[in-house]
This record gives sequence, C-alpha cells and structure tokens, in this order.
Amino acid sequence: MEFVPILDLPAARQAQVRHLRNQPEVRRFMYTSHEISEPEHARWLDQLKSNPRQSVFVVVSEDHLIGVVSLSEINAAHRTADWAFYLDASVQGKGIGSQIEFWLLDYAFGPARLDKLNCEVLEVNSAVIKMHQRFGFVIEGVRRQNAIHEGKRVDVVLLGITQEEWRQQRPNLVPVIQRLAGKGNQ
Repeated sequence: MEFVPILDLPAARQAQVRHLRNQPEVRRFMYTSHEISEPEHARWLDQLKSNPRQSVFVVVSEDHLIGVVSLSEINAAHRTADWAFYLDASVQGKGIGSQIEFWLLDYAFGPARLDKLNCEVLEVNSAVIKMHQRFGFVIEGVRRQNAIHEGKRVDVVLLGITQEEWRQQRPNLVPVIQRLAGKGNQ
C-alpha cells in the first residue's frame, strides 16, 4: 500500500478520487452526503494547492485507488490536526482501515510533527468509533444532534489521541497490522 499526496497525482487519477467519494457506501457516513460534481471536485483540488492546513493522501494498492486519508485543521503552533479517511466500498471490512489508521498515526506523530490528533465520527458509524478506540483514541465528547444523517439529527462523537498515548499503544498493534498486511491487504 502506498500513500500518495493527491496533488502529486495526474489529473485523471485525481478525478478518480471523486468517483470513489461518490460511492453510496462512502457518502452515507460523510457530513456532506450529496454526490460531488466535477466542478465541486475541481474547486476542492484547487483550494488544496494553497491550503497549508490540509494534507490529503490517496491510498493506492496494486495501482488501484482504494482510499483517501487526510489531515485538516493543521495547527503548527499547537501541533494539532484533525483527520479523516474513507475507503472504496470493495475493500471495506477487510482490515484496510486499520492499516491506514496505523500509517496515519505514525505519519502524524512522525513526519508531520504533531502532538495531538482529533477526529469526529457520526454516532451511527459505531464500527469506526470502536476501531479508533482500539488504536488508543479516547472519546472526548459528543456534539449532540450536530449533523443530519438520512433525514434525522444524529450525534457526532469527538475522539482524540496524544503522541504519548500512541507511543504506548503502538507496540500492541504492530502484530495485528503485520497479520493484516500478510493477508495480501498491502
């Protein structure tokens, strides 16, 4: 598995990200669940070029785009950021999300030089909340009825992890990630 900055990809590959993001299985857990148009996608890519507070990586496996992972709201002064990811529907539930989370945590607390990482998850996405907790994220709060999901107001769960917490949790996860990578999910 490779993690390639989206802006380093040719335009045709950047366009494929929109198709990945527009899959119904992906959109259903996003804040903005509408289908992303070509002009909207182009505007997003354009704003990434001048936004030092956001880094977006495309996950590539065997020359296929299988996911997107991003750091946003990067605050250099406080050494914090938010993160999010999504996966192609065909690879969901196969351990790829765990491999991506492991990579992202190493990246955030390594090359990105962060001290704290945050994320938000719709309460209806309990599998991802549990996955984050396995990686050492702690629930820090809940924004009650903060988003509309399938026509209903739902809570948004706020999670966070510090660099020290990741350092403590990482050794426990290395064998799990090695096992997942050994199953061909690289």
